[in-house]
Amino acid sequence: MSPLANSAFANPTFDSPFNPGLRLTEDRLDIAEAVLAGAWRTLRAAGFGEAEVQALFDQIADRPEDLARRLRKMANAGS
Repeated sequence: MSPLANSAFANPTFDSPFNPGLRLTEDRLDIAEAVLAGAWRTLRAAGFGEAEVQALFDQIADRPEDLARRLRKMANAGS
């Protein structure tokens, strides 16, 4: 089962909290799931335990606006 299957992202008509009115399509959902699966595998390969990765994902899910701000800051620092 997809890690997103029981989340708001599983609904293809989900309105994004970052951009109200933006709706996820099945294609976008597939891309998001692939990216998250890749992040999971990368963290596990880097030595994070399964419980640590799950806790990290849970923490991120609880504060999506904070994550978006941190990711923008990292992206802007690289340019």
